[in-house]
Amino acid sequence: MSRPVGPRGVRLSVIVTTYNNSHALELVLAGLARQSVGDYELIVADDGSGAETASVISEHAARAAAPVRHLWHPDQGFRKCAISNRAILAAAGDYLVFFDGDCVPSRHCLAVHLAAARTDSYLAGGAVPLTRELADRLTAREVERGRLDRLGPWSRQVGKRRRLLVSRIPVLRDWMNRRVPREPSWRGGNSSAFAEHLHRVGGFDERFTYGFEDADLGHRLQAAGIHGRSVRYTAPVFHLDHARPYVRADELAANRALYRENRARGLSRTLHGLRPTE
Repeated sequence: MSRPVGPRGVRLSVIVTTYNNSHALELVLAGLARQSVGDYELIVADDGSGAETASVISEHAARAAAPVRHLWHPDQGFRKCAISNRAILAAAGDYLVFFDGDCVPSRHCLAVHLAAARTDSYLAGGAVPLTRELADRLTAREVERGRLDRLGPWSRQVGKRRRLLVSRIPVLRDWMNRRVPREPSWRGGNSSAFAEHLHRVGGFDERFTYGFEDADLGHRLQAAGIHGRSVRYTAPVFHLDHARPYVRADELAANRALYRENRARGLSRTLHGLRPTE
């Protein structure tokens, strides 16, 4: 039988993936700095960014209450799955929360993930998209002061405005989480799971580049009996729009085919993922 876990006695690791978007990462780190849960370690999984990103991370680490680790590997194309697996292996926590480096967590995001954690499931959160104009203008100082926690003129420049509004209404947001039409898949921008479960399925399949890598992990977790539950309305992140020069149509097609093959075979564990002996 599954049981609620909650924050007591559970060690928490937060993994943020990033690649050469120092402005967005600075906003994400500002959002983490004001979380209502402060007892966690932060691992920045860096897919080959340059010196500007390293500077943002070191400046945050110098003033952060939580310990910060920067994991980096050389830029050899889109290898988010590989650096994410390194972060999973390096994490000291029992429970791991993942954010992309363009997703700013709302103030109680970590608290919601922890409180909703259960031994039979992973959690998939939601996102409120910000326009590129708003994302480019937003500053870390504004995030630290809680601008995104207060509705204002900026909230007209978001997608999925209903999700933003519902996330501010306690009873309604809980009800909406239970009303999602299908089992949510893993979303790398805002999801969480027990480290034990991620190890069980081999982590991310490193054959994937951009596209379907998160969905593949979610379906392997489901095949292993770890099912998705929604915190879409109670733990939203603010997604910062930006250019994606690394997206290639041929790679998306190859990833889609690989995803469908893995799913058709009912795989729960990949042989192309975590390598604990490294």
